[in-house]
Amino acid sequence: VSVSRKREFLADATGAQFTRNPLALASALEKLDAARTPTRTITRGAAHLCIVDPDPGLLSARQGFLADVLASHPPIAQRIIRLRGMGYQQAKRQTPAAATG
Repeated sequence: VSVSRKREFLADATGAQFTRNPLALASALEKLDAARTPTRTITRGAAHLCIVDPDPGLLSARQGFLADVLASHPPIAQRIIRLRGMGYQQAKRQTPAAATG
């Protein structure tokens, strides 16, 4: 399961690099998170094919290592934070340094 989660982070990073717009990807994840509803029609075995965990309530009540290990996707908030960090770094590189003195 952790391999699937690593792939999610890699997919996010690759998407951010490809589109050159990590903040738009973060915004899209926020919208998906706000609109999702738990579903039982997608099995746990197929959950890795989804953009976000199809049954977020399954592990959200649990905390810590066990929830981390069993989740098919990294927490969406964590993915959004990483993408926002990429956006910050991108903006920092594109903004000329302020002249000192």
